[in-house]
Amino acid sequence: MLAKFLSAPEHISSWNQKIRMSYWLIGLITVLAVTGAFFVVAANEPYRLEAFIHKQVIVRNLLIVGTLLAAELVYLMVSKAQDYIIIALGSCLGAITLALSSPEVHGVQIVMILPILVAILHFNYGKVAFACGISMFCYMLVIVFVPLYRNEVAYYQKAVGFSFILIVTLAALGIVNRGLRMMKEEKEALTNEKKHRLEQLALQEVSRVDALTGLENHKTFQIRYREAMTGDRKHSFHLAIMDIDNFKAVNDNFGHSIGDLVLRKVGRVLKEYAGENVLPFRYGGEEFTIIFRNMDNKQVTDCLERMRKGAERLHLPELEGRGVTVSIGCHKREPGEDRDRLFRLADEALYLAKRSGKNRIAW
Repeated sequence: MLAKFLSAPEHISSWNQKIRMSYWLIGLITVLAVTGAFFVVAANEPYRLEAFIHKQVIVRNLLIVGTLLAAELVYLMVSKAQDYIIIALGSCLGAITLALSSPEVHGVQIVMILPILVAILHFNYGKVAFACGISMFCYMLVIVFVPLYRNEVAYYQKAVGFSFILIVTLAALGIVNRGLRMMKEEKEALTNEKKHRLEQLALQEVSRVDALTGLENHKTFQIRYREAMTGDRKHSFHLAIMDIDNFKAVNDNFGHSIGDLVLRKVGRVLKEYAGENVLPFRYGGEEFTIIFRNMDNKQVTDCLERMRKGAERLHLPELEGRGVTVSIGCHKREPGEDRDRLFRLADEALYLAKRSGKNRIAW
């Protein structure tokens, strides 16, 4: 039941939940300690037993448990102020401990800095100032309304208590300031690192991708071609070289800007068919290369035919009614063929397609 009562709703931060659990643990330890002390007093100082039971066993335990329960109700009802409720709860517990402890116990005033220590964890100047104010207020209530502290504690000792709270507050503000600066520096460092990483990725992208067509460029083709040729030779491997027919005439008659438009649109056609086993590249100028992996001759031919027809069907009003065609040469790697021979045979097939009338595929 207690675990269910202390379970945090979704709107309550996990950090505040841990502090709440710590407060309950402190309360439980206090109750157990007072209960255990009852037997010691009963055995050694029976004349104090009645006063001890009233002040420590009953009053202290009721105040601590009652304060914790009241704080839980307010905490769950007013979720927006949960941080301040946690801090105020620390002040209340500190004031109860101080009020029911003898002034002769040296250093007992230290319990009044508990909310300031909690406020540090939030790294917020306003919450540290709130913790200081409520600690001062609770300490003043103890001094004014608890006869032992009002009558038996010297004024300088009371002043020392206020000064101690103030000094700890100033130290807490310094810690918060340093922590916020470190977090800011860390955030800036992470931002700069992320920016640098993105710049590096952008540079890598630029270095491997052709800016005009969006296909991988000549450099990347050479890398992929080398890797594929040195890979598993049990699988089939085809290389195709594609050339835009009469591209020089396009540049001469319509200008290089229209020529670039043609290259972009042809590149887009090739990109439509790109996949794990179909790797198109812009080789240079008006030439493209395509690597086919793990595909038979028919599959490669069908794919190349779709690319050829796709280029043929391109809508190019800038060419004033003229169309664009491509010629393709393709060769399948045979046993014993190296990179240079495979490329040369694919290139010879391309020239065969050109000599045979263009706008076709040759093997």
